[in-house]
Amino acid sequence: MLQYIIRRLILMIPTLIGVSLLVILFIRLLPGDAVEILISQSEVQGMDQSFKQLVDERLVKAGFTDPGTVPREERVRVQNELIDAQLKRDGLDPATATAAQRQTAQNDIARKAYGDRIRRDIGLDRNFIEQWWDWTSHAVRGDFGTTLLGGRSINDELRRRIPVSTELGLIGMFFGVLIALPTGIVSAVKQDTWADYVWRSTAIAMLALPSFFAATLVIALAARWFDYSFPVFYEQLWDDPVSNLELVLVPGFILGIGLSGTLMRLTRAQMLEVLRQDYIRTARAKGLGGWPVVMRHAVRNALIPVVTIIGLQVPVLIGGSLVLEQIFAIPGIAQYLFLSIWQREYPAIIAINMIVALVIMVSNLVVDVAYAYLDPRVRLA
Repeated sequence: MLQYIIRRLILMIPTLIGVSLLVILFIRLLPGDAVEILISQSEVQGMDQSFKQLVDERLVKAGFTDPGTVPREERVRVQNELIDAQLKRDGLDPATATAAQRQTAQNDIARKAYGDRIRRDIGLDRNFIEQWWDWTSHAVRGDFGTTLLGGRSINDELRRRIPVSTELGLIGMFFGVLIALPTGIVSAVKQDTWADYVWRSTAIAMLALPSFFAATLVIALAARWFDYSFPVFYEQLWDDPVSNLELVLVPGFILGIGLSGTLMRLTRAQMLEVLRQDYIRTARAKGLGGWPVVMRHAVRNALIPVVTIIGLQVPVLIGGSLVLEQIFAIPGIAQYLFLSIWQREYPAIIAINMIVALVIMVSNLVVDVAYAYLDPRVRLA
């Protein structure tokens, strides 16, 4: 077993390499000029900073060690030199150029400098392999870089948001399994009775109920009937457990409802199949009661496919939590991915996708190991 786990962990390395190559490749293949989109979202601030940096670089080359202490007259002279050169490239005479034309020339310089800086940060000034290697060499050291807008540390954002999504996902998984397994078992044992019909109908309703509708309904009814509103700001579990659970418990339950519908129907189907097996009839013929046969012999074998689905639901929980994180203002990883895509924060997008890929691979490994526990016939060599 230990050798199998070690081998699977080693095989994760080429898988992660392949995922990183694909993610970076897809980013380069996105339609439109990504740099122009980024510039348009932070044009004023980013262009002003880029033009100032360009002037500072010229001042350093001119022999000033600290650009911040340079006299204003010298800084203005360097700025005018840059603007005059741009006017000449545009076919205008710097001596007769109007104030508007000089401002336009300065904006063109700043825009180009800002775009060049973004291309360097993203790695678009290098070829695909160089860009991938630069990102990978930093990622293996635990450095996912900084955001393009604002220069915030991506590592800090991930450390803040991953525990939030983990808590929400675990609560959703807990409620999903807690609801699905007992109801699926009861529905199979009581096949074609009123209990079976009730739970099968409930499972269909759970599958058909959109999470955004359930969340909106809960918020509206809580305010209408109980005069209660959910906390506005998220608090860490270890800082304020009461406020944390007030905000996370309900969306976790809604997330679990969506998962429980699929698990309940699968549990029922697997239980019906197992209950028709010869060894179950033999156990009953030997005098074992109904529920001991079900719990000791049928459930364990019926859970093997169910465990597989639970493992496959991990990425679904991450994606499905986006709507709930948005509605309840929960600062999770799904919300961060959405904001990163909207703001074209490509370093953050790559980092989040790699973390999600790692979580999926680890969950698949846990599922495979669970097979050996549930079914002694399975040997992981």
